[in-house]
Amino acid sequence: MSGARRHPSARAARILATLALLIATFPASADPLPAGFVRLADVVPSIRQDIRYAGLKNFLHRKAEGYDAPVCILTRQAAKALASVEQKLAVEGLTLVVFDCYRPVRAVADMVEWTRTGGPPDPQWYPAVERSDLIAKGYIGELSSHSRGSTVDLAIAAIDGAAAPHPACGAPDADTLDFGTGFDCFDQASETAHHPLPADAAANRKRLVEAMRAAGFRNYAREWWHFTLMAEPFPKQRFDFPVTAP
Repeated sequence: MSGARRHPSARAARILATLALLIATFPASADPLPAGFVRLADVVPSIRQDIRYAGLKNFLHRKAEGYDAPVCILTRQAAKALASVEQKLAVEGLTLVVFDCYRPVRAVADMVEWTRTGGPPDPQWYPAVERSDLIAKGYIGELSSHSRGSTVDLAIAAIDGAAAPHPACGAPDADTLDFGTGFDCFDQASETAHHPLPADAAANRKRLVEAMRAAGFRNYAREWWHFTLMAEPFPKQRFDFPVTAP
């Protein structure tokens, strides 16, 4: 009888030990980000975030799939590289403004499917292109470097908040310097080396490209705002975890 009484106690002790190990290994507050990813605000809180696909002010006119919070997520290497850009701009009274960072694969698929519904040009976002031609014209990709976590869309703004008049094409209410177009203006005018441009816009594009290049980023020539870290840690891998707040 005494042996029977001790057996449940030993079993219960083993169960409790196992549960304690699981709790220690998987805490309830564990961050769901994959290894190697960070939220930009945890690395460079001074960079402004205006994450367009988490809201309505974008070419979809709605939230994109997978954007559960207006938060910039990047690989740790990309975030640290942006920190060096931000540090140098701050000396000039300037700051970066990010519009999109890591983009889930499901968001890319959502954008591709949206193009297939077709429709006329949109004067704000794609003034000279039919919606169904946005992929063929290179404005929307069926695969996106954003899903690798080291690509970012961004501009420069004054720290004091002084903004240029907003151009007709692209993101509204962007508190940035004049770049000739807004973010996500799907038009030839958004090509980085487009000519002619107002002198200030051309100078601001050059400043952005040079600042990002010095930190190890390369620009996508079709979009002045689009940059990818050259030494990206996941060059052949795409991710599909949602964009979330902590």
